[in-house]
This record gives sequence, structure tokens and C-alpha cells, in this order.
Amino acid sequence: MNPTNINIQINNENNQIEEIDLTTKYLCENIDKSLIIFCNPISGNQEGKIILSTMNNYLTKEKYRLIDYQYLKTGKKYEPIKAIYFELIDKEDNLKGQKLLKHITDRCKINKEKGLEEKFWKIKTIIGGGDGTILSMIDGFVKYGIDIEYCIFGHIPLGTGNDLSNSLGFSDHINISKGNIDDLYLILIKYYNARFGKVDVWKIDLQLDPNEGEVLVNTKEGKIPLKDENGNVIRRYKRSFINYISLGYDARVGYNFDPKRTKSRNMNKCIYCLEGSKKIFCRKTISVNGFIDSFTVFDNEENSINQESFFSDYNKNSILLNKEENNNVNNNNDNDNIITSHKEPKIKYQFISSETFLKLDNNQEKNKCLVLKGSPCSIVFQNIINYMSGVKDIWGNGKDHLSVKFQNGTKEEEKKYTEKLLNMINEQQKLDDKMLEVFTFDSGLKTGFENVVKGFAKKIYHGRGPMEVKFLETPKYEKEDKTHRIYFNLDGEYFHIVKPNLLRIELNREYMNGQLPFLIS
Repeated sequence: MNPTNINIQINNENNQIEEIDLTTKYLCENIDKSLIIFCNPISGNQEGKIILSTMNNYLTKEKYRLIDYQYLKTGKKYEPIKAIYFELIDKEDNLKGQKLLKHITDRCKINKEKGLEEKFWKIKTIIGGGDGTILSMIDGFVKYGIDIEYCIFGHIPLGTGNDLSNSLGFSDHINISKGNIDDLYLILIKYYNARFGKVDVWKIDLQLDPNEGEVLVNTKEGKIPLKDENGNVIRRYKRSFINYISLGYDARVGYNFDPKRTKSRNMNKCIYCLEGSKKIFCRKTISVNGFIDSFTVFDNEENSINQESFFSDYNKNSILLNKEENNNVNNNNDNDNIITSHKEPKIKYQFISSETFLKLDNNQEKNKCLVLKGSPCSIVFQNIINYMSGVKDIWGNGKDHLSVKFQNGTKEEEKKYTEKLLNMINEQQKLDDKMLEVFTFDSGLKTGFENVVKGFAKKIYHGRGPMEVKFLETPKYEKEDKTHRIYFNLDGEYFHIVKPNLLRIELNREYMNGQLPFLIS
């Protein structure tokens, strides 16, 4: 008889009787040794399919759909890992996995209340897929009612880029041959022995023109606008992200790469490089200064490390320096002229595009502003350390290269503000500091060379939000007009955004006050 079909009665935390299968009971009693795996069989170079088929060949005698390495008869000694797996794209199987995870996290909560060690109330939940798979799965867990405080997530890299896995200290790919249980063990043991950590999670609110705005996805069937569950075109797009978002050249490359994706990771990288070369040499991408009006960082109780604030309030033709500490931001002071309502957040930093700067009043003495320099091809808001399929530490390698210039002040003022900006941007990048790093690239060529030479990024800001990007007015979508198109990258998903008005970025506090638990190598 298959034990997974045997139900036993237990008392839950409310002393109610419920039926639970032996698999769940077995795993609940071995939380510290267990791995729950959700794997996408169609990701990457078929590694997902190989993982699942290998697991299927080595189920323990009890047929729990479980591998218990302690009892495998291969003549080798293994750590007592217990791995149970589910197919991510099989809706029924995925649901079974989530039901099991819910039972285990309920038990984790009880273990925590008993004062047990953290390893007994954190279930290692491993997701095999691309970067975009992670948050979509975690979203699903939350909607199902799973308390993710009692999970600790791991990422098996099965996509094309796998920047998250790389940033967490694991590889950007895995090595496994079909049916080789030892290869699988070497993969799983890394997650079994990994330390517990946290990674910041952010959210966006992209507001488009209410009449003509669109978020277009490029598919094999053509360019399709995103629609809500009622079939209406989305004019306001809200999403979470954990890796990065960007506007400009790199998103344009990805947008044209999307419909050409294959099942081969190496082939995908070649296609991506080819698309990048085409955009560099054949088609000009609109400059960031051609579609951004301003980039503003607002102050709040958690904003960056007691730094002085710079206000490029170009509408009032002045620049103000706020020396108030963060805990005094609500006090009335000389900066009240920039606050129109006590409910409005105080501005901490404001940078304007060179396009906007040129339209200001010609009185040079009044137009003291922090301006985005040159004609950058892209602007990036980065949370993790890796970017563009494994390029590491772009922020650190950028050193003191600034993408901002203080305009129309004296040389002494320019030196003063430049030094303060350099102090801010030389802060170290971390996964769990609740800060974003914002930088630009001057050209597609320099973006590509970052993978080899390094140090081409130019920095704007390092710190907390909320942040807002205000867009210049752009033309409505015309199929023939490829000059004014704005492209958007969100964790490796690429979009063409039509007539955007505002992009708001802030920590997603719906996830454990802005952070998610992850396994870190």
C-alpha cells in the first residue's frame, strides 16, 4: 500500500482534528533536513527536466515521491537530506506542493513558539527556474495563505541570466547529467548547507496616459498590450521586483530578444548579443535625457544614512540644502516653501534631465540644478549585485564616475556638492540594506564592454526611497515611429511602454517589511 494515501488524524494548534498524510507528517518531523523543491521542467538547457526525471528514478521504498539520501543504496555516504519535489508548471502538482508547504509552515510556527532553533522553523523552499520565476512563485504562496516568514528560499538557476542565483553566491548554471543522483546531490547539498539571509524586495507603480498609455509585450505572435482580468488595456502597471529595473537600451535589446528565445541557454546568449549589436550599429535608442523630466528621491523615516539633502527645485529656480537629520523631517523650517501640504513627502534629492534644464529660464544665477549629464542610453535601478546575465559589481567598478553635474553655481559650490554626492555613491552595495543603486550607461557599446573591461557605469544615487521618475510627454504609439520608443526591463522581462507619466519605486513592505528570506552560499 502506498503510504501517501494513508491518512492519520492529528490535533492542530487549535486542538481541532484534521487528516494529514504520512508524507506531510514525516517532513514536519524533519524540517531541518528537508528541501521542498518546485521545478520548472522547461527552463534552461533541459536541466529542469533532468532534475525531475532523476528524482523520479530514485524515490525511496516508501514511495513518498521523496528522495531520502540517508536510505539510498548506492554504496556512497550522503548527508540525511530529504527532498520532495513538484512540477512548477503542472497546476495540479503545483497546488499539491503549496498545500504541503502550508502544512509545514503551520508546524514551523508552532516550533518557533516553542523556542526551537531557527533551523526547525524555517523550511528550505527551493525554486528551479529563471529570475522572473522566483517572485511569481512567492506571490502564489502568499495568495494561497502560506506564511513566508517560515520559508527560506533558494534559487536553482535554470533560466538564461540567473542573476539572482549568482548574487546569492551560487552559480549562474548547474551541471547535471541524466539519471546521475550524485550530480543532483552536489546541487542540493549547497542549499542544505547554505546560511540564512535576507534580500530586499521592491515594487513599482507605473502610471501611463489614461487614454493612450500601453504596456506592450513582444511575443512570437506580435506585440500585445497587457490587459487586466476583465480584458481592459492596463493604464497603470504595478509589480514587485527583486533584481533590477531599467529604462533604455538594455531593455530594448531584451524586448527584441524575447520572441526569439529558444530552449538553449547558450543559444539565447548568442541571440541576445546579436540583438545588442544590431541596436548599437543599426538603430539609435532614444537617450534617457530625451524621455525623463526628473528623478526625485523623497525623504521618510528610513531614508539614507543621515545624508544632507539636495533639492533641484527647478520650478522655483533654486537649489536648497537641508541639514536637518532624518528624525527632524517633520519639523517646520526654512524648507517649508517646497512642501505644499503637510501630507506630502519631503524631497531629499532631485535630479533633472538635460532636456528639461535647457527649457529653464535663461537667468543663469537662478538656475542652480543637479542635472543628468550627457546622453545616456539607459538608466538602471539595481537591487542585487549581478546584472545582464552575470556582470558582477557594476556599482563597485564604477568607482567615482558621476552621471550628475551641478549647474550654474560657483566653482566652490560645485566642488562642495560634488564631494557630497561622491561620499554618497561610494557606499558599498548590499543585498539587505533596503537601498537601491541608480546608474547610467553612456552607450550600448559601453554597456556590452562592461562584461569585459568594467567601470563604464556612471552613478546617480545610492539610498532608500520612495523614488519617482517623471517622464517628458512623448508621442502616442505609431507603428512606423521607432525614434521615441521607451523600453522597460523588470527582472528580465521586457516591455515597450507607451506614453508613461510617472514611475514610482519603493520597498514592498507587504513582504516582511520589504525583505524576503533567502539561502546564501
